[in-house]
Amino acid sequence: MTRQFHNTVPLSKLDKKDIEIVKLLTNDSRASTQAYADLLNMPRVTVHDRIKRLQDKGIVKRFTIDLDRQELGWPLHAFIMGNWQGERGLTDRRKVASNIANLEFVIGCHIVTGQWDFIIEVVARDMADLGDSILDRLSGITGVGHTQTLVSFYSYDGAAAALN
Repeated sequence: MTRQFHNTVPLSKLDKKDIEIVKLLTNDSRASTQAYADLLNMPRVTVHDRIKRLQDKGIVKRFTIDLDRQELGWPLHAFIMGNWQGERGLTDRRKVASNIANLEFVIGCHIVTGQWDFIIEVVARDMADLGDSILDRLSGITGVGHTQTLVSFYSYDGAAAALN
């Protein structure tokens, strides 16, 4: 799946040429600098320098790929809401979240406000695998209290997906 760049993404810190470069990089970061230069009708060196400047400013953090989790055998996608459990001062929520994020089936773990302390994005091979992952792995982490699991039927990237 190629992540598409949406024109509604807030890029107010960039000029028009940098925005066009970011659009191209977001849609296909494998293309050559010359290919981008040709599409933008700009000299290759200028495009190269602008990309380097975007990296130096920390706007472009890395060039990567999107893996197809289904093709790799992880078709089930879910979110687990979790509560922190422990004594204040003895168990840090950040440490708990870091331990959760190290589990091989976890895409990400967010510490949030509201009824739940954590939102954990996960993948699994099937429902039994998801259940085993929660019961055998997640529940074994010190600081994880009760959980609620939400299985995702469909997923759609939002306009700001490139900012992830």
